[in-house]
Amino acid sequence: MNDSTVAETDSFTIQLIRPYSDQLRSSMGVVLARSSGSLEKGLPESPLGNFVSDLCLLRGKLEYNPSDGKNIDFAVFNNGGLRKSLPAGEITKGDVFELMPFENELVILTMNGADVEKIFNFIASKGGAPVSGTRFTISNGRAEHILIDNKALDESREYKILTSDYLANGGDQFNLFTKAIRRESTGIKIRDAIIQHLYIMGRTEQIVHAERDGRIIKNDQ
Repeated sequence: MNDSTVAETDSFTIQLIRPYSDQLRSSMGVVLARSSGSLEKGLPESPLGNFVSDLCLLRGKLEYNPSDGKNIDFAVFNNGGLRKSLPAGEITKGDVFELMPFENELVILTMNGADVEKIFNFIASKGGAPVSGTRFTISNGRAEHILIDNKALDESREYKILTSDYLANGGDQFNLFTKAIRRESTGIKIRDAIIQHLYIMGRTEQIVHAERDGRIIKNDQ
């Protein structure tokens, strides 16, 4: 989704998710949206990972009010944090709780470009991860041709990364995240972001669809 689309949907989105719907507070059987097919996780990228990381980045950019005027650059999550696929057909609130049973929140880390490159190489060593706002190639366990917001990674600048508080604390061996220059809390639970995004899709009669789009290409021989 490009910046103009975000701007057009901003007001409508906020109206739908604030206040949080009474319907969403109730039964786990509430149908949030419908999907054209099951969303599975996997590496180096996956339909489920792409869907979740994209919606979190969108939500983060909508909610973030940066004091320096610089918005979030990209998002990184971990494949292990996605505990279950989302089904084809009806997606319920209960499905999302099974997908994301944790109370993890979205946080924003500011890091220098040199450490960001190390993050990408760590992701490459793990075979990939759910990401958004970036594209790169994995070759022999290292990240190459790294693009952030369609621009080549610049080691001389700082980047803002959206991730979970679990990873920001060094979980899943993302120890480099603990070296962030600055950490900002959003107060948004990842599970709530997913539920609310699906609710909006259901209310606007959008069908959930996600696929691999080449944001991570693995060229290992």
